[in-house]
Amino acid sequence: MGLLFSLSFALNYLVSRIDTQIDLTPDKKYTLSRESLALLNKMDQPVDLIITLPDNPSMPKIIHRFMHDLNLLLDAFERADTPFPIRVHRMDVHTPPSRKNILDQYKITQPNLILAGSPQNGIRVIFRYKDIKGTNPYDSTQSFRSAESLARQAIWEAGFYSDWKEIKNGILEPGKFRGEETLMRFILELASPAQKRNVVYFTRGHGESSPEDPDPSEGNSVLRGLMEDRNIKVATIDLGIIERMPDDALALIVSGPKAIFQDKEVELLRNFLNQNMGRVLLTLDPVDEIALSDRPALGLRPLLKEWGLRCHDMLIFDPKRENFDLFSGAYFLRTYQREASHPVIKNLMNEGFSILADRCRPVEVEKSLQSPFLRKELIFTSRESWALSSWTERSFPPEKNTLLDLAGPVPVLSISQPDPKLAPQAGLTAAGKLMVLGSSKILSNEKLRSGAGNQALARNIIYWMNENNQMLDIPPRILQSYSVSMSKDEFELVFYYFASVPTIVLITGVFVSWLRKEL
Repeated sequence: MGLLFSLSFALNYLVSRIDTQIDLTPDKKYTLSRESLALLNKMDQPVDLIITLPDNPSMPKIIHRFMHDLNLLLDAFERADTPFPIRVHRMDVHTPPSRKNILDQYKITQPNLILAGSPQNGIRVIFRYKDIKGTNPYDSTQSFRSAESLARQAIWEAGFYSDWKEIKNGILEPGKFRGEETLMRFILELASPAQKRNVVYFTRGHGESSPEDPDPSEGNSVLRGLMEDRNIKVATIDLGIIERMPDDALALIVSGPKAIFQDKEVELLRNFLNQNMGRVLLTLDPVDEIALSDRPALGLRPLLKEWGLRCHDMLIFDPKRENFDLFSGAYFLRTYQREASHPVIKNLMNEGFSILADRCRPVEVEKSLQSPFLRKELIFTSRESWALSSWTERSFPPEKNTLLDLAGPVPVLSISQPDPKLAPQAGLTAAGKLMVLGSSKILSNEKLRSGAGNQALARNIIYWMNENNQMLDIPPRILQSYSVSMSKDEFELVFYYFASVPTIVLITGVFVSWLRKEL
């Protein structure tokens, strides 16, 4: 007996000293993806993940589900083999600390937060939940919303879940957990080596949308916020008064210009692309001023042609009412490049996102065989649509001109970048990347707030500009949910059935104990 006890004690001691886990689930749901592990190897300092959400039973059900999914992921981050540790801290801000702790270090005083911080780069808020009981049901100025509904909105806005689908009673339930991608984004922003070129400049002087403007339809303040959340600085620049692009310029965004670019400004764009490895995003709306017809594409056509792209001064029309609103110009884009999925649209295509737009113009790829650029058309209109030539002179609804109009599906987002094999022969060893979008409203405040597909596209564009394409390949985790539907009588029957077994065991044990005492 003593030998058996010693053997059991030694075995338990050895097992307690082994700090390792083996993930035996088919989809490795408790293990970080290979893409994440590769990105974590770029860390140059430790990162703290701080959770001040209390373990409170009164929290909405979606918060409990979220914390369950998140805790499994946090454990995987803590155990990851990284150059610097990822430390997880679960803190209660209402309990007085016995000694100086992580809350004092980062000056955290609020509950219901999830944050990421590093000693050198400060702290970032990943998720914020306002613990309220819902809106006032007696307030006629707003529709009533429960605490559960408000919690779901907070989680949706934080980007932790995707593939939301409506179930019974109109409740939306997520289908995929994107927590790994969300946490990775903040970890890398804090722990990756700082880049010398980390400013995205928005052009001004041509009626462009401004990154400071909060206007729903004309402003780009939400896009600015998405960039700043990723540790990218945002500024404006007037190409007409500078001689060269600043050295800290990572990318240049031309957002919905309404005036022609002069030759000097086009040359600055050309040099930034060809010689400085610059990234340029052009968002060009259909132009209805006939006076601009002598300078197609607002004077940018020569530059676009050099990079193998064409942006016609045409307007896309779609007779399908579920895609296109003739009066408002609202348009839903649902067609993506299928042959070879590009990182910018891969997750959009896989998850069936729609892109909300307004009036669009086509952005085509030149069909030349020999070109030093790799060009791709990524997002299209429907097959029934077409692009109208001379659209300012057409009557609506228009009749299709088979000779002059462009048949659908019409591309509205195309990219061009140097071909690694042919670019050196053309002297493009330091060339950057060009993306052209045929509707600036896709990235407007209103569309980014209301469209999950627009938000996903904006994030992917930022990753593409920041040469962080690996972030686009982190796979989401498919959620497995189970539900049991039964009546009250059926529930009571199941309860008594399962409760009867331990009750019988208890009664039997008491009876045997009494019987032994009698004997």
